[in-house]
Amino acid sequence: MPRTITLTVCLSQLSTFGKLDVSGNFDSEMSLYRLLQEMGIQVQLFTHGGREEYAYAKRIHGMRILCNWLGLPHPIYERRSHLLHAPALLSSDIVMTHKPSALRSALRAEWAWRIPFVFRASFHWSSNLPVFRPDDHDFIARVAGMERRALDRAVQIIASTQDIADLLIQQAPSAASKVKIIPNYVDTQIFRPIPCEKKYDLVYVGRIESIKNLSALLQAVEQLGITIAIIGGGTVLEGGKDRVRDEEILLHKRFGDLDGRIHWLGRVKNEKLPPYINQARAFVLPSRREGHPRAMIEAMACGMPVIGTRVFGIKSVLQHEVTGYLCDTDSDSIAQAIEAVLAQPSLMQTMGENARQYALQHYSLPELAQQFYDSLHEIARHHPAGGAPGRLAGYFTRRL
Repeated sequence: MPRTITLTVCLSQLSTFGKLDVSGNFDSEMSLYRLLQEMGIQVQLFTHGGREEYAYAKRIHGMRILCNWLGLPHPIYERRSHLLHAPALLSSDIVMTHKPSALRSALRAEWAWRIPFVFRASFHWSSNLPVFRPDDHDFIARVAGMERRALDRAVQIIASTQDIADLLIQQAPSAASKVKIIPNYVDTQIFRPIPCEKKYDLVYVGRIESIKNLSALLQAVEQLGITIAIIGGGTVLEGGKDRVRDEEILLHKRFGDLDGRIHWLGRVKNEKLPPYINQARAFVLPSRREGHPRAMIEAMACGMPVIGTRVFGIKSVLQHEVTGYLCDTDSDSIAQAIEAVLAQPSLMQTMGENARQYALQHYSLPELAQQFYDSLHEIARHHPAGGAPGRLAGYFTRRL
């Protein structure tokens, strides 16, 4: 029988439990770790939140919470968290990032205590940053450097898609032998086809940010005279408070509700999304760039015909007129795609059925959790963490 493994998962500083809960994604983000815990992996969750994180203990099935319980200023906590959580980290067999933006915490734990490190990449951080911070060249360079260090020091790199893996290998060719593809997951028992009345022509689920290209989508909706439900909001910022970003304000000012044709539904908890998705005739994702979009694969699991832009992160998942319909990012191309799809009920049915089967075959949570489980045990066998006394001695030797 395999021995018990202790896995420490580093959440990014933007992914405290409170922020995940406000965004409606707490349970979906934790579902993989809950299942790994049920399979016998001991899970520790490393967050940048304070004592308020302990309130979530009952919702994470006995996982250990490593948080900023002393209330240290963020820069100090970031630099000293490996010491604050030393006993827990010394008990870890593996440390893994939840998302690439958690790299700094994971790398510090790996450096201090020589814990085998797994770099889980659901998107390519440094190539996405220019969209959000185009003028911050120093920060982008620092992130790219941190990614390269992570690729060098990781014992395994788990990429959500081959496209992401290719970017990482291009960044650090020597990492190619360590890359493994494990896609993002979807709970196909929750996200499934539900017979119901169609209230909307389209539904969009996701953040309301410029990279999502909602302005072009809403121009297409305005042009075609159709209805759309928009689920989501701006980014959740410090303190777990929801602040609407400029993009959301601009969209509301520019389009309003188009005489009742745009339904701004706000945030919906992830597990409550399936009825909303099923109430639309088609799902649309007009982004200018994606990683491995979970909202899209959840819609596929619901048996929805998906209209997506021909961009990184979407075009590798959707097969045109088979599991979805691809278009360019401008409003005219999006409008033509919407019109073409909605005018062909038989194509919509075929794409929806194919999308459901594709999701079942590639994104089922139990199967992907098993792949994680097997990988973690393989890593623990080939890269033993060593005893705490030796790791402590090694740390103080390096400090001297």
